[in-house]
Amino acid sequence: MILPKKLRFKTPAKINLGLLIHSKRADGFHELETLLQMVAWFDELELERTLEKVDLFCDTPGIPNDETNLAVKAARLLQKYFPSRCGGIKITLKKNIPSGAGLGGGSGNAAGTLLALNYLWDLKLPRKDLLEISAELGSDVPFFLMSPCAIGTGRGEILQPIKNPISFYILMVYPNFPVPTAWVYGNLKLKLTKSKNNISILANFLTRSEFAQLGKALCNDLEAVVFKRYPEILGIKNELLSLGADGALLSGSGSTVFGIFDNPDLAKIALARFATEKYKVFLAKSVKSFSEFFPDEMIQAF
Repeated sequence: MILPKKLRFKTPAKINLGLLIHSKRADGFHELETLLQMVAWFDELELERTLEKVDLFCDTPGIPNDETNLAVKAARLLQKYFPSRCGGIKITLKKNIPSGAGLGGGSGNAAGTLLALNYLWDLKLPRKDLLEISAELGSDVPFFLMSPCAIGTGRGEILQPIKNPISFYILMVYPNFPVPTAWVYGNLKLKLTKSKNNISILANFLTRSEFAQLGKALCNDLEAVVFKRYPEILGIKNELLSLGADGALLSGSGSTVFGIFDNPDLAKIALARFATEKYKVFLAKSVKSFSEFFPDEMIQAF
């Protein structure tokens, strides 16, 4: 088989429909439970095989092109593990998902890069190996190789796929500033996060198509920290609910807030309300299949 020199694909955003923080771990991370859902808001990537170097080019100011970019780090990690089988790569990234927004854009880029290079470099690594490598890149990265919807435990890297979740509309509102993840976790008061919320119950609402109950059950233990410091983010959540969202929540550590809608007309009205220079907004449906964004040859490679 003659492998192509170049591959184009997309990588999605994610939201956390639930996020519970249980304890601080010895490795400095937190023990958590989360319900992750991919969303059809995509970055666009093109990977082209070269001789040796890993280069990244991005049209968005402020996006790093060194190893602090997870896509670059992913390529160099494969080169480290399989030096005789990997060449160089030129990565061209069109960034549509805001950076530092709690939407996992960089983690999705890294996962997509691993999967694309598995094909372009003919590594033939099974999904299990790719998942182990991806966990070295960040807690959210394995999710983008596992399933469009999954429960995450541990640091978030231990994943249980959710089969056949319902499809729904998601309006994401980014207030045009990031919230530092390290600051959020550093200011988290664990004794205040004990709750009766249950991620498994949340997942059951999703699989049983009980949308109204899903909206009411959305939960994020990090909201109290973020809302206290950034009341304008709480204002976004309250406005989404007043505009008819069935539920609204901070995604991850923020700063994006999303509203979920069963009614597309209400979602479009809410979109129009937030469509100002003050925000970056995007209305999308939940992702149900890898085929919505990965080419068949990438999917078949693992």
